[in-house]
Amino acid sequence: MDKTSNKNDKIISLSETAIKQFKKILLQENSKSFVRLLVDSGGCSGFSYKFSVDKEIDNENDVILFTDKNKSLFVSDKISLNYIKNSSIDWVESLTNAQFTISNPIAKSSCGCGSSFSI
Repeated sequence: MDKTSNKNDKIISLSETAIKQFKKILLQENSKSFVRLLVDSGGCSGFSYKFSVDKEIDNENDVILFTDKNKSLFVSDKISLNYIKNSSIDWVESLTNAQFTISNPIAKSSCGCGSSFSI
């Protein structure tokens, strides 16, 4: 039985392939590590998505979005959540590329690489 849970259903959704990729990444890391998504200024379109592996949760500013067996799996900060609310994240593999893709309903446009957007 899969014990992965979406802590904040209405904020963001992850595909099963994205969850599996997060778990795969975290297998190589410290047991307290989790995947963090940050929205930062910059990139081709004004804002950019930045995935990283982190170990520290800031209880005042971070929101745990998904857990796996009571362990944080996916986290973002409150400011970034304003820019990714109601988004869907997927892991997509092709012959030439493998990456997380974000379908963001508030993005007016995005870069061809998929890592930056404008609102």
